[in-house]
Amino acid sequence: MGEDLKARIDFLENEIVKLQSREGVIAAFNQYLYGIDTGFIEGILDAFTGDAALHVINFPPDGIDMHFEGREEMASLYERYQSRTGTISDGHNASNISLVIGEAPGTATLSAYFTTTRPAGIQGGRYEGHLVLEADGKWRFSQLSIISAWGWTTDTHKRSDPVGIDRSIFEGKPASAFPK
Repeated sequence: MGEDLKARIDFLENEIVKLQSREGVIAAFNQYLYGIDTGFIEGILDAFTGDAALHVINFPPDGIDMHFEGREEMASLYERYQSRTGTISDGHNASNISLVIGEAPGTATLSAYFTTTRPAGIQGGRYEGHLVLEADGKWRFSQLSIISAWGWTTDTHKRSDPVGIDRSIFEGKPASAFPK
């Protein structure tokens, strides 16, 4: 095989790894977001490495900062999102996603804006995190900062009830949760 052909194959193989990594990181981020909106605590916590660091900055309504080390500590924060009835509620909307696959194999950084909507109000801010590819082939956050930049309460009038996960063809989970 000529050197030029080998170099092209090596380049293409590297590009494939980067594309697969991007898809894996997006799947991990979506697993986290869908988990919060449907109350799948196991899914939320599984989006983190066992010893991940979570920084929650300016958490509403009091604007407190919180820090958690590892999934066990994080569980106390996410219990409030647990669905007792299996509903798709709230809404975490992420935009302006910036994703960089690291030079070191199996590393990535992600940042995104978020807006959340709830009957009590809306808020927005940023997600900023580092992810790693673990031995089981899944990307997980090793560090995540959730920065609440703003929030408003609103007077709302209920227009409909949350939808049960039984009405979702994906059981309230992202499509990536279902192997092809």
